[in-house]
Amino acid sequence: MALWRWLGETARELRADGRAELAESLVRLAQMAAEGQADAAAEAVPAAERIAAGDTAPSWAAALVGHWPLAARVGDRAEGESVLPAALARLRASHASSGGAAGCGPAACAAELVLECYTNIDGPGHVVDRATLVAESLGHTRPGEPAWEALVLAQADMLIDDERPDEAIRELDTRAAAARADGSGVSLGYAFGYVRALRHLDRFDEALSALERVEAGMTAAWPGGAARAAARRRTAVERARVLAWLARVGRRPPEEARAALPELREADAHPRMRPGWAEAAEHLVAAGALDNDWRLGTTLTSWTRYFERVGSHRLCLRVGLVAARLAVARGARWTADCTLRRAERSLQRVRREAEEFGDLEEIRAEAARRGPREAPVAAEEVLPMLRGQSPEDVDPEHQADLVRTALAERPGDASLLNALGQVGRTLALSDAAAELHWPRVRAVPGDQKAALSLMETLLADRDTAGLRALVRLLTDAAVPPSAPTGAATAAPAHRTVAADPTPAPAG
Repeated sequence: MALWRWLGETARELRADGRAELAESLVRLAQMAAEGQADAAAEAVPAAERIAAGDTAPSWAAALVGHWPLAARVGDRAEGESVLPAALARLRASHASSGGAAGCGPAACAAELVLECYTNIDGPGHVVDRATLVAESLGHTRPGEPAWEALVLAQADMLIDDERPDEAIRELDTRAAAARADGSGVSLGYAFGYVRALRHLDRFDEALSALERVEAGMTAAWPGGAARAAARRRTAVERARVLAWLARVGRRPPEEARAALPELREADAHPRMRPGWAEAAEHLVAAGALDNDWRLGTTLTSWTRYFERVGSHRLCLRVGLVAARLAVARGARWTADCTLRRAERSLQRVRREAEEFGDLEEIRAEAARRGPREAPVAAEEVLPMLRGQSPEDVDPEHQADLVRTALAERPGDASLLNALGQVGRTLALSDAAAELHWPRVRAVPGDQKAALSLMETLLADRDTAGLRALVRLLTDAAVPPSAPTGAATAAPAHRTVAADPTPAPAG
């Protein structure tokens, strides 16, 4: 049974029993999770927990209430290491209380949160952990329960990540047959497991057929609102990536594939969509159906930074490889270099990375072959030349490369650093711009122009640790030589970010 059908039937039963408040709380929390509203769900939990703790509430109610804020984070928000400790704590508490997953209730198992976390962090590298956890948890669920179906789909995902998509299809078939024999069957959302396996087997036409069946049955399978919107988003991304690949190899019209690509603002709002959207975009660029411009590059940069911040290293690597290839192809050297460095950091945090390592080597080789961008004027003339450009000729990535070239000749030039900070903020590369600012500000803290430029860059990046370090540095520099001075301040090793740093797409 689909989760949303179970929730609907359970809510009706609760209302009939006079527990309408609990019914509304459970449905509202599930909707928040589907929309990725993790903060709103977390704020709603205390009140819902008080209701679920009542003497007449079902035994599973309290666990289900606490499930949804984390489900929003590992699901729609696609978080990894940032939420793993909380997910593991919930798993231990839920399973230890009853010796197994039976303590979770029929709607959702705490193992789902950890499994999705592992997938975001490094799906292929965690196949053993995932296989063990699925096997242990499935034994405490029954066909027809939403938790059972979610775990079966997690098992199929694990097999695909272990390069066994054909086995994933057989597993899905076997489990579906068992559910039918039990009289329950599986939901329409079960088809998404097949779609991913078929894609990995290059059976794209069959994957499209499966998606068409999902689209045809969507109204009946998912209630309106958040549930159906989430299903529609997933269907749209899967359809876009399949059509984009078929357009790239000449089997479908590029115009059809481009029309299937979801709106950028939707992928911006729902990080779960971003890896599939990026993959489809790269295919569309290759098919000549999408512009490979700095705006696309800025979007992909902001997405990789988000995935790095939340510790979803495999997702960061996948989007980063796409971003780096496209940046090299359009000659955006600074963007490419920064993206490659970020991808390399993610590569160091995943296992089973041979294919991705090879991809990085190819991108590096192509970037080296193209070489750095040469400035058409002397270093001291770069800024006047850029200021004289008409608005329609402005390409921030081109500007950044010219400023970087000039800085190679005039390192520490405050005006050039200020210009790099400005363009870095436009390109979602404030972190890289700040990194180049720090040596100048540490060496000459009295350079107010450089310090102000760095401060603006740190503010744009919401880098509170960097701002504190800058304040300490400038304060220590202002103390007279006769007074005790603080220790030297270095650039911060990491950031403390209060919110998703993903900027709105430039332009």
